[in-house]
Amino acid sequence: MLGARSLFTRKVDEVLMSDRETYDVAVSFSGAQRSLAENYVRACEALGLSVFYDKNVSAQMWGRNFIVEFRRIYGKGIARYVVPFFSREYLGGSYPMDEYNAALTWSIELREDAYILPIMVGDVRVPEELLSSATAHLRAEDWTPEELAKITAERVRSTVPAATAPVPATPARGVLLPRIAPGSFSPYETLENALSVVGERFQANAGALEQYGYTCRVRTPDHAVEVRVEKRGTPVYGLQVWFDESYRQDQLAVGYGAPSYRGSAKNGWATAEWDKQHEEARLKFIDGLQGAGSTLLTAEGFFDALWRKVVLYIEQTHR
Repeated sequence: MLGARSLFTRKVDEVLMSDRETYDVAVSFSGAQRSLAENYVRACEALGLSVFYDKNVSAQMWGRNFIVEFRRIYGKGIARYVVPFFSREYLGGSYPMDEYNAALTWSIELREDAYILPIMVGDVRVPEELLSSATAHLRAEDWTPEELAKITAERVRSTVPAATAPVPATPARGVLLPRIAPGSFSPYETLENALSVVGERFQANAGALEQYGYTCRVRTPDHAVEVRVEKRGTPVYGLQVWFDESYRQDQLAVGYGAPSYRGSAKNGWATAEWDKQHEEARLKFIDGLQGAGSTLLTAEGFFDALWRKVVLYIEQTHR
């Protein structure tokens, strides 16, 4: 019996924890939102995403401590992203909050804000210590499950560039390999992908500022993203990201602060770099006004950093 149990345990581990990134997405939700979450999960799966969803692993979890196992799923990077469906029931539930706290701890260890992709359900306010008010989110009422799944798929695929090295063949597993960029790594393609993600995300979230009396207008001309923030029709803030090919190394230039996005002076820039720790292409972002050195960001993390500048401006100047 001991041998059979050990074999069973190993098989479950192979299913649940076979690789550091077994799942593209892990969903976290309250029982009150199960129908919504399941529709979202099935829509994601229809788009080819691998999703951790408790019903999908019911047989594998039989007899195991699901709290311990779920903490490993949400809090050890086994999923590329965690999508919590925040609701009043979620914040009041011990199980979903245990999952979220595991994910939050992991995101802090990674220093990667974009690990958690929040979806708000109904009239819910998440405490600041659990989720910064500057973190962009989506509202379940504004999108169908299929639309949310499509946005998720775009996010997942945008952080797995075509230039990423393929998974080594089975004979190479466990063999020491050089931690350098693969030959297919393209800095230009990485920057081009990041610029596309920034434009799409600004367009998708611009409407969120209207409830505060601000209008965010976004344009995406060739090789640029232009953002103009207005208050009662008066431009108050601008941000622009564009390809700057004036140097030997391809880079994205960033200009922000001026009310008009046209002709903004450059006060930041980003270059493409291979991240050895995560084994993927990322952006080395240098914010000239902050003077805090460089930061390695995913395309989504780059958007978050730029969006945060708009939000902080509004918070600091709103009267």
